[in-house]
Amino acid sequence: MEEKTVNFLKQTFSEYYKQNKSRIAEPSRIHEREFGYWPFDGFMQRHLSVTNFSTFIDELVLKAPKGVYASCSYYDDPSLPMEDKGWNGGDLAFDIDCDDLELKCKQEHDRWLCRDCKKVGTGLRPKACTKCKENKITVLNWSCIICLDAAKEEIIKLNDILMNDFGINKKEISIFFSGNKGYHLTVESSTYEKLDKHERREIVNYVLAKELDLKYMGFDKKTNFKDLLLRLPQSTEPGWRGRLVEFFENYDDSSLTNFSKTEKVARIYNSKNIKFNKLFEDGIKKVRSTIDPLVTSDTSRIFRLPNSLHEKSGLCKTLCNSIDSFDPYTQSVVLDNEPIKININFCPKFTLKGVSYGPYKTQTLSLPKYAGVYLMSNKLAQVA
Repeated sequence: MEEKTVNFLKQTFSEYYKQNKSRIAEPSRIHEREFGYWPFDGFMQRHLSVTNFSTFIDELVLKAPKGVYASCSYYDDPSLPMEDKGWNGGDLAFDIDCDDLELKCKQEHDRWLCRDCKKVGTGLRPKACTKCKENKITVLNWSCIICLDAAKEEIIKLNDILMNDFGINKKEISIFFSGNKGYHLTVESSTYEKLDKHERREIVNYVLAKELDLKYMGFDKKTNFKDLLLRLPQSTEPGWRGRLVEFFENYDDSSLTNFSKTEKVARIYNSKNIKFNKLFEDGIKKVRSTIDPLVTSDTSRIFRLPNSLHEKSGLCKTLCNSIDSFDPYTQSVVLDNEPIKININFCPKFTLKGVSYGPYKTQTLSLPKYAGVYLMSNKLAQVA
C-alpha cells in the first residue's frame, strides 16, 4: 500500500476515534482483560493491561491503529506473557465468516489481479497470470449482501442452539457484525465461563453436529417399517433430533404429500429414488451453525473491540440489537460522506448506505469518504 494512502487511512482512523470516544464502550472487568492493537506500520502489540479506558482511547487517537482488540479471557495480570498471566476463565466466543460458507456468489464476485500487467480474472487464483504468465497475483475475496445474509442465518442458528440446547440466557448473549465478512457472538457471565479449551472444543463439536449419525436419529435398515415409525423422533423434540426430523418433514416430494409427517420421513428413508445418506448430510449442513472451530477453543484469542474500525473495510464492529433486521452495509457505515479523490485499480459492484457503486476498472473518481476508505482498505484503490 502506498505511503500516501496509509497516512490518509491513519488520519481517518484517528479522527474517528477522536470524534467518537463515547461510542467505544468499555468492556466489563477491564482490569482482567488483555488489550492489543495493530499499527498500520508495524506488528501486533499485545499483552497490554488497561486501568483507565478513557486514557486508552486517547492513545488510539494518537496511534491510530488499524485494529483494536480485547481478550475474551480474564487474567490475574494481563500484561504478563501468556503462560504467566494466570487464567481465570473467559467469555464463550464464536466467529462466523462468510468465506467459510462455500457460497456460489463468490464465483461471481471474487477476483484476482496481476500486479504486472493489471489483468483481472474471476474465480480461483491461477498459478500464473493467464495473460503475461507472471506469478505476481493479488486475490480479492469480496463479499456481498448475499454473503452476509448467509452468515446472518448461521449466527441466528447458533443463537438458537446456545439458548435452547445449552440453556444460556438471552441476556448473556451479544451478537456483533464483525465489521467485514461475518458475525461474532459472545456469551458473558454464564456458567460456561470456566470451561478450558478442551471443554470448549466439545461445544464446538456439538454446534458443528460432528457426531450425528443415522442410528442416533432412529434410522436403521434392520428395523421394519412399523418399528421405524415408533423409533423416529418428533420435530418438537429438543436438540438435533428435532431439528433434523423437521428438515426431513419439509423435504419437497409431491409423492409424499398424503402421508403423516412421521410416515413421510420413514418413506424418504426407505425410498430407492432418494440418496438418503447424501440427504442426511445436507440436513446436517442446513441445521448446524458453521462456526470457525479454532476461535471458540482458543482461550488466548483477542477479539476486535466493539465500535472500533475494521482495517479491511473501514466499517465498524457493531452490536446487533435486532439481528433479523440488521443491515451491515448501512448500520456499520460510520465514516462521513466528504468527497475524496482516489485512483481505483478495479472493483466489483458494492452497496453502502443504500447507494450502489461500480463496478469500476482503472479510473480516477471522487467518492464519499466511507466508500473510498472501503476500497482502499480492500487494497483496490489509492489516494489520488
